Formats: sequence, structure tokens, C-alpha cells
Amino acid sequence: MAQYFNFRVDSAEGYWDRVGFLRKWWRIYADDPRWTPPAWNRLRQAVVLRQSPHLERCRPRLIVVEALPRRRQTHVGDQPFPNINQGVLMEEPVAAALVLIDPRRTDNTAHLAMLHAANSIESLERLLNAVREQVGHEGIRRLILPVGLSPYLGTGVLQNYFHRVPPLHAPYAPPYVPELFTTVCRPLGRSLLFAIEPGADTERPMPAPGPAVIRPLDPNRLASDLLPLFTQTVPAWAGFPPADGPEAQFLLWWILRRPALTWMAEVDGRPVGYLLAQPDGSGPLRRSHGGRSLLGRLLLQLLELRQPRSVRILFMGVDPEYRRRGIGRQLWQQMLLTAPENGWQTVTAGPLPSTAGAGLNFLTAQGLSSRETYMLHSYDLD
Repeated sequence: MAQYFNFRVDSAEGYWDRVGFLRKWWRIYADDPRWTPPAWNRLRQAVVLRQSPHLERCRPRLIVVEALPRRRQTHVGDQPFPNINQGVLMEEPVAAALVLIDPRRTDNTAHLAMLHAANSIESLERLLNAVREQVGHEGIRRLILPVGLSPYLGTGVLQNYFHRVPPLHAPYAPPYVPELFTTVCRPLGRSLLFAIEPGADTERPMPAPGPAVIRPLDPNRLASDLLPLFTQTVPAWAGFPPADGPEAQFLLWWILRRPALTWMAEVDGRPVGYLLAQPDGSGPLRRSHGGRSLLGRLLLQLLELRQPRSVRILFMGVDPEYRRRGIGRQLWQQMLLTAPENGWQTVTAGPLPSTAGAGLNFLTAQGLSSRETYMLHSYDLD
């Protein structure tokens, strides 16, 4: 575990402060080869340019902790002597996060989003203490952490399968992070990622019989006329408010940086189900470092011309009144029918909270098995 001293906490207020925060946040995991960074331009629009009504209503506070690393010292006799060959010590970012206070919550709880932490318990504690000073006077008594910019876009700390690169829109944390959170926070709930691995013995895709007519869907309808269907089918947990219009618009804006494959199930002309899938573009983002530099943006555009070998099921649901009629299987088979022409070898779905019984059972029935586990945590500010 790393050791640091001379901690300093900064809060981002103006434009240039937000730019600096994002660069420092990025640096904490930048050298981890398994971390898939988000697309830099999209992240900059959300955090620096503040173009999301959903995030702005949550009054984001951007907090970063910096410190000096302790370096080993050589000894001359019994006296420590600095090793000048190690170079001049410079402060480095050791923890960073956004504090989001969702006005729809009425339980004095805030969310800690985009949390990055170095391998240091004190660094995480310093960040949490800074959050207490920032929002404690506003009546906030508890934090839920870590979450994405929306809790429906990646929550929790990765617990296993650290040798695998998580798919796009799934949380990532280095192997040391679970111990940090276990030491400082309380566990709140688990979520699971499901996958069909390459070479798995799966059924040959065939149109599934059922009562619904399956049609292509403009995904933006999930934030407009199909919002009630979307809201009631996204698994709710940890007291997260159901996705409303602004949050659904943010989710789709974030996801649809690249095209998605979306289908709708209709029964007697009534929309009763949907499935939103997207080719997993984590590889190009990782190799181009999120397209952060000009060269990286050009490389990202070039790499994204290739067809990924994995597809992500990001959102899927059926109206509760129409469940257990085979409509979910119809949507699933429709998605699989596109696999041969796209060359997909792996299907991933979730993560879903462990309390989402119907959703977990459905994925298991389609031949997927649980893989990565994520743990959501709670931290009391009192």
C-alpha cells in the first residue's frame, strides 16, 4: 500500500478548475492497462461544459485530493539521507470524485460519482472528510458510493475477475480498491454482470414464437413517449430515484455516442417491451486513451470502424402486465439474429442488482452465467 504525506484538498469552482479536476482524475488510473476510459469529449461536455440538465440539477461538487508520495530513503550510518536520484517530489492526485445531491431523494443521501482512488486508505478517508465538510451543513448524512454519473450507468466496486477487461459501461476498479472500501465503508448491495463466452454451446438463433410483433425502435423514444415503460422496467435498488425524463435523456446521450441496436415489442399496437444493445466499444477507447489527444481522436475514429466481437445488452424490459408470455425471449432472439452478420462472439448483460430476481432468472435461462461482481457501499457522515 502506498504512503503519502502533505495532503491537500481542492474543489473545482470555475471552468479552468473543472478542466484541472478532470485531468487529475484521469491521471489516477491512467497507467492501469485494464481501465477503459470514457470518451474524453463526451466526459468533457458533461463535467467541464456542464451540458447535462440531469447533472446540473444535482449540483455537482468536484473534489480532488493531492499529496506527496513517501519515497524510500538511503541511510548514511544511523542518519537517513535523501536519495537525490529519485528526483524532485511532486504532488500527485490520490483521490477524486463528484458529489451529486439528487433533488429527488428525500433521505439526506448524496451519491459519490466517478470515484478514483490510489492505493492508500488515508487518501480515501481524506476525500470522504472533504465531502463531509462540503455537504454536511446541507443536511446530507449519508453517501452511496461509487456510482456513475447516473447510478443506472455503472455502480459499485469490482470484486473479482481483475484479469479481465470489463465491457463498456461497466465499472472498473484496480484490485486494491475493494480492501479500501471494506475498511472505510459499509456494504450496501451487489450487482452482477452476465456473459455468454466465446465458444459457448448456445442455441442456433431462430425467431421465437410469441404474442408480440418486434419492430426496430428509435432509442430516443425511451426518454419521451416510452419513458413510463423504461422507468418501470429498469431495476430499482439502493433508493435510487426512478429514471425520469432528464436522467433518461442523459443516459441515452451518453450511450448513443455510437449507434445502438434497439427493438420494441408491440401487442395489439401497444408497446410492451424493448431491448437496447450496443457493440462493445471498450477496446478502441482503451487503445486510444479515450481519444483525449488529437492523435487519440483520430485513432479512436479509425479503430471504431472495426466491428467489435462482443455485444452489450444495456437495457431491456417488458411491461409487468405482459410478462411470462415469451415476449422477452422474442426480443432476445431478435438480437441474436443479427449476430452472424455482425460477427459477435460474446454477449454481456448488466450489471443487474442481485435483488432483480426476474431479470437474473431470464438471463440465466438464455444461457448466460454470472461473472463480474460489484459491491455498492454506504458511508455515514455523522
